[in-house]
Amino acid sequence: MVAALICVLLGSIDLTVVASILPGMIGDLGVNTADIDRYIWAVNAYLIAYIVAIPLAGRVSDLVGRQPAFIGSLLIFLAGSILCATSDTLADLVIGRAVQGFGGGGLLPVALALAGDTLGRKGQLAGIGFVSAVETIGWILGPIYGAAVTGWLDFTDEPWRWVFWLNVPILAALLVALRNLSRTTSRSPGTAITGLDLPGAVLLTIALTTVNLALASGGEIGARTGTGLRAMGGTENPLADQIPWLLASAVISTILLIAWELRSRFPLLPITLYRQSSFLATIGANLCLGAVLMVSMVNVPVVVALTEESGNVSTVSAIMLAPFTIAIAAASLAAGQVARRLDERRTLTVGVAGAATGCLLVAVLLATGNVWSMIPGLVVAGIGLGLLLPALGTLPIQLAGASERGAAASSALMFRLLGMTVGVSTLTALGVRRLQTLTGRLDPIVRETDESTASFLIRQRQFIIDDAIPLSFQVIQETFVAAALIALVAAVPISRLDHHLEQGAAAESG
Repeated sequence: MVAALICVLLGSIDLTVVASILPGMIGDLGVNTADIDRYIWAVNAYLIAYIVAIPLAGRVSDLVGRQPAFIGSLLIFLAGSILCATSDTLADLVIGRAVQGFGGGGLLPVALALAGDTLGRKGQLAGIGFVSAVETIGWILGPIYGAAVTGWLDFTDEPWRWVFWLNVPILAALLVALRNLSRTTSRSPGTAITGLDLPGAVLLTIALTTVNLALASGGEIGARTGTGLRAMGGTENPLADQIPWLLASAVISTILLIAWELRSRFPLLPITLYRQSSFLATIGANLCLGAVLMVSMVNVPVVVALTEESGNVSTVSAIMLAPFTIAIAAASLAAGQVARRLDERRTLTVGVAGAATGCLLVAVLLATGNVWSMIPGLVVAGIGLGLLLPALGTLPIQLAGASERGAAASSALMFRLLGMTVGVSTLTALGVRRLQTLTGRLDPIVRETDESTASFLIRQRQFIIDDAIPLSFQVIQETFVAAALIALVAAVPISRLDHHLEQGAAAESG
């Protein structure tokens, strides 16, 4: 169980590890730093594959046994790590991240099932909560781990590759430790395929991929040459003209997914749970929580990249994110004590208020132009998110029956992840579009007929310093305001939980 938990921790660390090393990665791969709507897929590819793998791997472990499912997921994660470490282009990196994400996502539901197998029915709830907590800790540690590795190995060429290479010996050792994992199976491997909801998995993948491609490409709509990211040397998004088709594909595949899941003998998603209003409320709140969490994780390195020398970006990003992630961890640990003093409903309310206030504070403090001014706001937002994470992770489990607790826990994490990927895609597109509008009011930098290349590059650089970077700061401020609004939206589904929370409080007092 300990070895399995370490695997889950590694998978969740790699979910957010690129937050602090992404600037170095895209620089070494020769990716245009202005094309954020392209390289954001180093994050999205992992998230989408992770989401799809969670329900699929859990079902596989029920059919063929915990050991084949877990070791298979571990080998996929290992292969993805090697692909990322050896990637030469952005496309290679995105493929590697998708493979890695599918393996990492597969580890989680099998570990949840193992907790139930190991601890028995009485300890199942605590075991699921503990596995979910390890998963969350990994998300928090990811950016710090990435920066620490690149900082320690900064004497090597392209040190970010070591973040992925270090997975290889660790995972090899864990494979040996897991050789005696339970082989219990309810079906033979030859017939297990009939119990998998492969059409559901395919439809879910299509829906998630197409909607995120459409959202991430949306910032190009109506763009003119020399405006927005193109004013900083950005290039046109190749999918900008395909957005209507992508959105249509997303809608059709979502409708087909719902129709299929309602009729499937072995549905990929726990449809019966989604029919409960209280469970849907926890899903909605987790969706908002994921979006707010990932906006902060992604935006901080972007701000740092705009202000710091390229060699310092990873280190400064980690230093900036450390107070944020430490605040989340500390508040998560203290959430139980706070709930006993205030009750769970007030704790959730304080958490929402803290997350929203912190994001607004970051937006206000960024007006100073000093990247370090963000830290107080990040700490406040981290405390708010930390108070929300434990409750929104365990409430779905409490709402589910004993036989559905694993599916409930997986669903809560899935929708938190979905909030991360959809949130970051949407706010990236809105940010790009807003920058197009703001810079569209400026005269574009055009090379004059008799102007030398050196002179033109100097003027372009000055334009970026004087106009584009301040406007980028403004857009990021507005993105944090949007994140604050999303945090406040979470109060709506949380309010639907009042009856359940009151019952829980009455039971404790009784």
